[in-house]
Amino acid sequence: LENRSLEVYYQPIYDTKCGKIHSAEALVRLKDEELGMISPEEFIPIAEKSGMIMQIGEFVFETVCRFIQEKQLTDYGLQYIEINLSVVQCMQENLAERLTEIMKKYHVAPAQINLEITETAAAHSDMLENNIKILHKQGIEFSLDDYGSGYSNTDYLFRFPFRIVKIDKTILWEAFKNEKAMIALRNTIRMIKELGLEIVVEGVENQEYVDYLTEQHLSLIHISE
Repeated sequence: LENRSLEVYYQPIYDTKCGKIHSAEALVRLKDEELGMISPEEFIPIAEKSGMIMQIGEFVFETVCRFIQEKQLTDYGLQYIEINLSVVQCMQENLAERLTEIMKKYHVAPAQINLEITETAAAHSDMLENNIKILHKQGIEFSLDDYGSGYSNTDYLFRFPFRIVKIDKTILWEAFKNEKAMIALRNTIRMIKELGLEIVVEGVENQEYVDYLTEQHLSLIHISE
């Protein structure tokens, strides 16, 4: 944070029906002069333990809001930007108030932001539920991230006002290796659809994945790095 080594990248979410980029997810990366690019899988857990994740989370949110203010999202074909909230952020009593302050500072409309909550974060339901209630009332939409990577508790789908469920990439990848995993993926997609929720499948790396998901009538897919 002091050396300005954190960078935000935007990973595209592709709309198979329209054949164009629909939205994007903000990803934070750490670029060290000596070590090069450091994976968030390494530095995020350290930041969570040290308490620095709050500053990093706020940095990412403010960077995205500044980007939205400076750019016309529609010129890029983007309807909104997805931002992931860490477990520690979700447990903060003033989370909704702070995010609202930043959006007002950059004149960002709530509809231009989609907040991602992981299954792990959703387990901290009391404080999170209150924050989601406040932010959702203002017009911010929410996604359940990495569905299938943890406990996959369907209770989260009923209790929280998620609009989008993001199926974890490991389920997609395993489905093309294992017939049982393919059955699980197919039925997971059907269940989420019947609940009236949108689906984004993560980790789409090749045309075979695209073709299969298109056959399943999924419109939004997460193009992998």
